[in-house]
Parts: sequence; structure tokens; C-alpha cells
Amino acid sequence: MNWPCIRINLDSHVSRLDLLGKDAIKLEDGKQITKFVEGILPGQFKILLLLFSMSMMLEDQMLCLSSKEFWKLRGKLTLLDQNRVLRPTQTLGFLQLQIQLEWAIQQGLYHGTQQINQGQMDRWHILSTLNYLTPEHESKLVLGKLKGFNSAKRKLILSNMIKLCNLTRQGFINGDISNLMSPRTLLTWAENFIIFKDIHESFKLSFLNKCDDLEKPIVAEYFQRCFAEELEVENS
Repeated sequence: MNWPCIRINLDSHVSRLDLLGKDAIKLEDGKQITKFVEGILPGQFKILLLLFSMSMMLEDQMLCLSSKEFWKLRGKLTLLDQNRVLRPTQTLGFLQLQIQLEWAIQQGLYHGTQQINQGQMDRWHILSTLNYLTPEHESKLVLGKLKGFNSAKRKLILSNMIKLCNLTRQGFINGDISNLMSPRTLLTWAENFIIFKDIHESFKLSFLNKCDDLEKPIVAEYFQRCFAEELEVENS
């Protein structure tokens, strides 16, 4: 769409003062003076902008961004320190990437995050869910990055690898295992397979060694379902 865009990572050291503005000491005519400096939001309210924010934010940031008036359609942003009311342009848009899920927080996958603020979520007009890639897209991802899987035999192996990845994800959802294979783990497994030429050893080095000893037999069963081969499990 070629919109002017600024990305704000709220999981970094961005505070409420950085978003709205704060008094800062500046040097003018050889003298130190205190002057209000606008933050990120006031300056961007004047132009066409798409704000990209993260959900791993601090309470201080959530208080700022959860303001009812702020998220309303054609809402206003009030700067009490400056006695100003900012009115955004008609085309100002906000896009938030909500990467923390309730079950993920409960499982302890994202440390240091806040619980989902339902009051803030209610301000969004369109909500979309982005799950893992389909097997077809995951296959294209690996084939696009690793040329060593272009043969028919290797493509069949890759298909079974993706099936195993999906089994670990479903097992995680069901509570059978506490670890799962992400697309990045799949890529690592594929790279190690090219290096070691051994599907068993590469799988152990890429994923199995991350698993708890009590869960390794379950993962080995997933492996047997996909490759029709027994996976030797060694407890640490």
C-alpha cells in the first residue's frame, strides 16, 4: 500500500513518556532551558501513518495505549502538560501484532509478559488469527532456502518431517508434551540432515535433546508414525 509507516516495539525500553512526550533540558544560546519535547505519538498524528505495536508491553505503556478516547474512531489524544488536544488525520491507522495467547502465558512460554488486556482488545475493529503455516507453505519455505531437498526422495522425507512437526504441535495443544517444533526448528532439522545424512541423528540434535526425558518416548512415537522407523531414545 506504500503507506508511511513507523514500527514501535513495545517490548523494548519504550516508556509512556517516550510515547507522549516529556520535559527535556536543551542548550539554547549557551543556556540550559527546560523544554517539552513531543514523543512518538503526537508527531505521527499529523500524517498518514500505520502504527505497528507489540503486545509484550509494560503496564505503563498499557495505561497510555488503553485510553478509551485514544482508540475510538477519529479519537483525540490529550496532552495535559501542554494543554493541547491532538486530532489525528482521517487516514491514520493502527495495526497491532498480538503475539501472546492466553494458553501460551499459562504454559510460561512468554516470560515477563502481561495478561491480555481485554479493555484494550475491545478497541480493535478487526481481529485475525495467524496459526502455523500449512504443510504446503512449510514445504515451499524449506525448498526455497535449502536446495538439497529438490530431489523426489528428499521431498518425500521433507513431507514426513512436516508431518512430525504437526504432530508435536498437536501434542503440545493436547498437553502431551511441553515442547513443539516451529518452522525455524524444521529448517534447523533440514540443515542438519543435509550435513549428517542421517534423519535420526539430525532429529536428535535439532529437537529431541530439547525435550524432557519423560516426554521423549512420546516424541519417539511421533517419529515412528511418520517414518515407520524406531527412534532410539537416550535419557540424559
